[in-house]
Amino acid sequence: MKILVMEYITGGGLAGAELPPGLVREGGLMRRALLDDLLQAGGVSEVLVLNDARIPAVPADTRVQWLPVSDAAGFSARWREGLGACDALWLVAPESGGILADLSAEAEAAGIRLLSNPSQAVNLAGSKSATLERLRAHGLPVVESWHWADYRVQVQRDGLLANSPLVIKPDDGVGCEHTRIFFHPDEPEVPDDTAFIVQPLLEGEPLSLSILFAAGEASLLTVNRQMIDQRDKGFVLTGCLVNALSDTDGRWQKLAEDVARAMPELWGYAGIDLILTAQGPRILEINPRLTTSYAGIRRAIGHNPAEFVLELMRGGALPPPVSARGIAVAISLRENHAD
Repeated sequence: MKILVMEYITGGGLAGAELPPGLVREGGLMRRALLDDLLQAGGVSEVLVLNDARIPAVPADTRVQWLPVSDAAGFSARWREGLGACDALWLVAPESGGILADLSAEAEAAGIRLLSNPSQAVNLAGSKSATLERLRAHGLPVVESWHWADYRVQVQRDGLLANSPLVIKPDDGVGCEHTRIFFHPDEPEVPDDTAFIVQPLLEGEPLSLSILFAAGEASLLTVNRQMIDQRDKGFVLTGCLVNALSDTDGRWQKLAEDVARAMPELWGYAGIDLILTAQGPRILEINPRLTTSYAGIRRAIGHNPAEFVLELMRGGALPPPVSARGIAVAISLRENHAD
């Protein structure tokens, strides 16, 4: 099987524009881990990889064919070339601006088997507000959210959260990007439309779940601790501890199953970001793609998550939830950090 891997940041999606170092580090970590896993999985004869010409092409493996991208036109050409030559596609791209959804839909229209989530799942999970509304309707614990325009009306009418710290973020944003903390309702200056959502700033531990999904079912891989700093009225993800918490009582597996039933569109690997508060977990968002935690999963649990996805594609069955504790693996996104 020939598999096309396209991680948007390192794969030329920003060709002709400045490369943000932090996004390059994060995208590079995920891509390298995915390539290593695919090369160790059974049935993979070749991996085609789009690569921004400014980024070193590693690993140097005879089964990896690098498709260099030097400009925006080159990205489109290499993308089409890769789609025409592969049997399946593993796509990693931002949800913002519909990038991940559009690329997924284009691959589906070309008849390419996706090893990442289908466009239907990406369209839903790409909107934080739509995701949280769906989960809330199914009784799941979520962080309360309002569209910015609706919040402004309510705060003027009845003082909603008037004295509470607020988090304002793009509805289709990725991670901590463009997220801001405000301590007074008159302080924010953002467009008065539904492109931004408002949430209370909750106290608790930031966690993520790495999960495999299929047809309303789920299998938990790891529970991860996220390392998030508050800087300049915003958040910065500096790393994560993969497999930081065990699931001896099964509560995280149950939460994964509840999400799967609420969002049966999900297929393959996805992550859940949440805050573990004194009142229990509160879901922030669903990431319908590889997350930073993926880079440590194989080392943490001793199983190849890409192999799991390939087996899911071939046979339609999820692996059982990983029961062995394994080890915790630290992933750093700090500049000049060597793991």
